[in-house]
Amino acid sequence: MIKFYEKSTYILILLFVFLFPILPSYGIFSTDILIYTLLLIQILGIIFISEERKSLLLNLKNIILKDKIFITLILLNILMYLSMFRAFNKYVTITNSIRFSMYLFIFYIISYKLKKSSINNVIIVFLSSSIFISLITIFQVIYTKIMGSNVDMEHRIASTLENPNNLGAYSIIVLFIFINYLIKTKNKKMKIISSIATLLLLFNIIVSQSRNALLALILGIFIFAILYNKRFLLYSIFVPIILFIIPQTRGRLFAVLDMNQNDSRLKIWKLTEIMINNNNRLFGLGYENYSLNYKSYLDSNPSYFVRESLLPLHPHNAILKFQVELGIFGTILFILFIIFSIWYFYKLVKYKINSDSLDLSLGLFVSFISFQIMNIIDCYYGPIKIMYSFFIILGILNSNLLKSKNT
Repeated sequence: MIKFYEKSTYILILLFVFLFPILPSYGIFSTDILIYTLLLIQILGIIFISEERKSLLLNLKNIILKDKIFITLILLNILMYLSMFRAFNKYVTITNSIRFSMYLFIFYIISYKLKKSSINNVIIVFLSSSIFISLITIFQVIYTKIMGSNVDMEHRIASTLENPNNLGAYSIIVLFIFINYLIKTKNKKMKIISSIATLLLLFNIIVSQSRNALLALILGIFIFAILYNKRFLLYSIFVPIILFIIPQTRGRLFAVLDMNQNDSRLKIWKLTEIMINNNNRLFGLGYENYSLNYKSYLDSNPSYFVRESLLPLHPHNAILKFQVELGIFGTILFILFIIFSIWYFYKLVKYKINSDSLDLSLGLFVSFISFQIMNIIDCYYGPIKIMYSFFIILGILNSNLLKSKNT
C-alpha cells in the first residue's frame, strides 16, 4: 500500500506541474481537481499507513524547529485567515487564504515528500511545460501577424498565462534554470535543447512587452554572472545592449523613465499610503480586499484618479500589498520570509557552486531573486499560475537545502 501511495503522489504532482500553467486558472478544466485528489491521498495515507503518520510527525518537528522559511509562510497564511475579521468581503479573504494554503501544500509535498530523483523529474516536467507554452506563444504571434497587427503595447502576447505581464514573470522564473542547465550539463543534446528553450523564453519576454520582466532579465543576468563567475560580467553587458537594439524592447525600457506612465503608479502608491494610515496600519484591511476598498478611498481622494477603466487588484508593490492588507505583522513576516530565503539559499548556492554534478540551485536562486525584483514596482503575489510556479521553485530550493543539511 505504501508503494501505491508514493507512486500516486508522484504521478499526480508531475501531472500538476506540467498542466497548471497550460490549463485555465479557474473552472472545471483547472488543475484544482489534481490538488484536491493529491490532498485526499495524503489524508488517506495518514489515516491508514503508520509509516506515513510517523513521517508526518517527523516533518512537523523539522518544520517547527528548523525550517524558518516554511514557518514564516505558515504564520503569514494564518494571518490571512485572521484578516477575515477586518475584511470588507470575508468570502474573498477566506477563499484566497485557502488558495494560499494550496500553494503551501505544493511547497510541502516538494520539500518534504519527494526523493532527489523525483525532484529531478519535477524540474524536467516543469521545464518541458514552459517549452510547450513558448510554442503556443509563437502561434499567437503568427496569428497576430496574420490578422494584420504587430506585437506592440496594443497587441501584447499572453500565451496560456492569461495576462502578458504574467507571461513575462513566468518566463523570468523559468529562464535562469535553463541558463544554469545550459552551463552545467555535459550532454550535447541537452545543451542544444537548453539553448533553444532559453531563446524561446527570451522571445516570450519580448512579445509580452513587460517592463518588469525586461528589468528583471537585465538584473538577473548580472546577478547570475556575479554568483557563477565574475568573468561573465563582461558578457552580461551585452544583454541590455541587445535589448536596446530590438525596437519592441527599446520602447518598453525607455518607458521605465516615462513620467506619464510612472505617474499612475505613484498615485496608486500614495492612495495606498492613505489606506494604510486610515486605521489599517496594525491589522490591515483584509487579505485580497485592496481592490474592493480602492474605489471608496479614491472617491474621498479624487486627486489620485488615474483613468476611468483602472481598478488595480493590488498596489503594485509586494511589501505595500502585505502592509495594506495584513498590517504591520504581515509586513514583518513577509520581510522575514525574504531574508531567511535569501540567506539560506545563498549559502546553499555557495556550497554547491563548484560541484561537478548537475546542480540547478544557482538558476533557481537567481529566479527567486529576479522574481522579488519584479515585485518592487509591481506585485505578482496573487496570479495563480505565477504563484504555483514560484512555490515550485521555492520547494525545490528548500528540498535541496534540507538534503544538504542532512549530508
